[in-house]
Amino acid sequence: MRVIALEVLATVAALTFLGTLVAIAVHRSANGPQDPWRGSALAEYLWAMVPWLMVAACVLPSVRRIVASG
Repeated sequence: MRVIALEVLATVAALTFLGTLVAIAVHRSANGPQDPWRGSALAEYLWAMVPWLMVAACVLPSVRRIVASG
C-alpha cells in the first residue's frame, strides 16, 4: 500500500514539474524577443530545477525506507 501511495505521489510531482517547465516555455513565447528581462532559456530551466532537486534530496531517505520496508 505504501509503495502505491509513493508511486501516486511521484506521478503528481512529475506532472507538476512538467507543468512548471511548460509554464516557463509559454511565458517565454508570450513575451516575445523584445522583453528586456529575458535571459537564457537554459538558465531559466536550470533555476526551475533547483527547488525540485532540493525536494528530491530531502525525500530520498524516506523513499528508500518505504521501498525497503514494502
